[in-house]
Amino acid sequence: MVFYIRFLKVPKIFPSNAAFTFIVATTVTLTSDLGDEFLAQDVELFAHLACNGVIHTPPHRPKWQAGMRALRFEFCVSNKDAAGPLRLCISSHSPSGPDQLSATRMPELVSARSGSFGVSTAREAPRKVERRLDINVSGCAELSIWEETGESIARHIWDASLGLVAHLRFLLLPQPAPATPSPLRHLLHTPRSTPLRVLELGAGCGIVGLALAQMRSDSHVMLTDLPEAMNILALNASTARLASGSQVEHLPLDWDAERPESVQDKRFELVLVSDCTYNADSLPALVRTLRAVVRDEEEGVLVLVAMKARHESEKVFFGLIAGAGFVQVEYCSVSLPDRLRGVQGRSLDIVEIYAFSRSGRNGQTGKPYG
Repeated sequence: MVFYIRFLKVPKIFPSNAAFTFIVATTVTLTSDLGDEFLAQDVELFAHLACNGVIHTPPHRPKWQAGMRALRFEFCVSNKDAAGPLRLCISSHSPSGPDQLSATRMPELVSARSGSFGVSTAREAPRKVERRLDINVSGCAELSIWEETGESIARHIWDASLGLVAHLRFLLLPQPAPATPSPLRHLLHTPRSTPLRVLELGAGCGIVGLALAQMRSDSHVMLTDLPEAMNILALNASTARLASGSQVEHLPLDWDAERPESVQDKRFELVLVSDCTYNADSLPALVRTLRAVVRDEEEGVLVLVAMKARHESEKVFFGLIAGAGFVQVEYCSVSLPDRLRGVQGRSLDIVEIYAFSRSGRNGQTGKPYG
């Protein structure tokens, strides 16, 4: 299970009792992707408040302890530095670089970075948090994704999305051809005269589609989700460092509503679905949407589904997608960190990744990582 540093209260500037100084304070928590579990281990945290190249640290390094639900940080800064722009980073490692992400090394604790703030602009940071991941593939060294800090989990990064990004990264790295044919690897690497057309359903904050567009050149990615996700998708699309020839667009798509013409009129070769199977009630609508965007006459289109199974009801998805005429053509799994495995006696969490097609050989499997 991956844990995430989250701002319960975003960084904010307060007056200080001391002359010519201000206090910057924030409150964080360390939880699972759904926010339903708190980290139950002691962890030393590093906090860096940056202003024009000057790094401030708290007078005493706070330590997250098992049983905690929240942890407060305070910094004392001069009037000059308080003018900003200020940015705060809290992580489990120092220096505060990006978190490592690969198929064999998933981050145990994902760092948090605030937006800019300061007395001369806004005394409170925007209600968003930035995640930075070191992916280092195809000229893309770092992936930056913004999340919302509110209670809605719809615009947060979930574990299966991290696992799918790590899997795509693995496939895009130079390596010998695998002994077992991989339809997905073939699709990603086959030379082509036209861009790879990709649709992501339930994109959330867009991490998977944006990662692909940054790691693979000539990828045209359409990110879709409900209207309330459009603002965070727009922000992440606008700040993405896309690979050569890649493009990204975003638009609302409700699986229960009629598809917009911009989706109906396009043909896609890869459909991404990550962390979308947790709600069994939405699965029939999801599969109907997949059936609509992958037409009978379109051979070779892959539907890539990443899931971290949370309850038995998610298995309904497999019957529904088989009934819609899809067959499984590829499978792999990515192991998540097991920081709490020995402490709480839990089994190892994995992200399972399935590739489906309207035509292909059923039952083809891949090996798990690690």
